[in-house]
Amino acid sequence: MNTMKKVLIVDDHPLVRAGLRALLAEVGFAVAGEVGTAAEAERLAVELSPDVVIWDWALPDGGEKALSRFMKRNPGIGVLVVSAFLGPELACALREMGVRGAVAKTAPPEELLRAVRAVARGEEAFPEAAYLSTREREVLALLKRGLGNAEIAEKLGISVKTVEGHIERLKRKLGCPTTAALRALAMKDVRRNG
Repeated sequence: MNTMKKVLIVDDHPLVRAGLRALLAEVGFAVAGEVGTAAEAERLAVELSPDVVIWDWALPDGGEKALSRFMKRNPGIGVLVVSAFLGPELACALREMGVRGAVAKTAPPEELLRAVRAVARGEEAFPEAAYLSTREREVLALLKRGLGNAEIAEKLGISVKTVEGHIERLKRKLGCPTTAALRALAMKDVRRNG
């Protein structure tokens, strides 16, 4: 039952923290604490022993190094990252870091709550973009560089037909209706903070 699960909210915006606190309280999660910096999160995590930490990717003192340090010091805590720019590269990188889940700040509240519940149970909660294969990430990276299908095929030593298959899977996983939309997504700096 959710009432036993404690959540620590780490976000530098007081209004966001208040909104998350109210949303979590509605469904029975105990908000153990809330802080605005990665340094405060490290201190409170030791003091409160939360089950889940909701971590804003764009913390002023945050980012990959701060989150990695936090996770090394608190290996038993499930971390759920929220980000304004949760693209495929960031989602994959977070998953590889050992983060248990990630949600875009534009997601509906129900999606965040599903993710918190999953992370509290010790499960992963990522958008499908986090499950790109190594080859799909290679194709996406080459699309980002502006290469065409034939150039990608040559670089990777595979057929153009295989590249087209990877592009179709990428479009489906990333919710891009067209190849042009996929190329536009690939051209964005999807690992920037947000």
